[in-house]
Amino acid sequence: MPEAPEVRLEEAEFFRALSAERFDRVRSLLVMKRFKRQEVVLSAGLPAEYLWVVETGEVRLFKSSVDGRLATLETLYPGEAFGAISALGQDKYPASAEAVTDGSAWCLPRREVLALLQEEPHLAVEVLRIISGRLHQAHERLRSFAHDPAPARLASALLEAAREGEARVTRRALAETAGTTVETAIRVLRRFEREGLILGAVGRVEVLNAEELRRMSGEAGS
Repeated sequence: MPEAPEVRLEEAEFFRALSAERFDRVRSLLVMKRFKRQEVVLSAGLPAEYLWVVETGEVRLFKSSVDGRLATLETLYPGEAFGAISALGQDKYPASAEAVTDGSAWCLPRREVLALLQEEPHLAVEVLRIISGRLHQAHERLRSFAHDPAPARLASALLEAAREGEARVTRRALAETAGTTVETAIRVLRRFEREGLILGAVGRVEVLNAEELRRMSGEAGS
């Protein structure tokens, strides 16, 4: 699968709303963090120390249920922010983040984010836009978990993972994204293969019929 392109800092969420003067100052305050595939980047409940913006690679946000199962809330790509709740005074991260691929992120310390909000109040609009977008995605994912059958959820998970036609993703990760068990995911994915919708290999899935997957997921025509 082709790697997601790098994004320029000035085009990324939050940073694109900064004035030129503030942008130059903020650039010098950034901490660069690199991560490996399947590395837990941050954990729910830990102090919210940074606003994170993906530079390269992919990061998924997830929550753990009381029975230990993991549910993916959203997958983030270069230029997209997470941990923005820290800018509104939330002391702890509400969800965990795991690297889907090797990659890197820009991190702005929370104290700097709060200082910027005082200096440039219009930034609050950008922060609220980011947070509302994350909440909307999480709500839609949870709605799907509650109402959509497993094949529809897995079709949606495949389309999300394979933006470029092929995804390096495990069956476990697909199951967590779809909110189902690994056993159910394996059974449905085998059916998709028999029907010629996908071509699977170890740690990789190629989408052969995206149109049919979109129809199954309910995204067709949306």
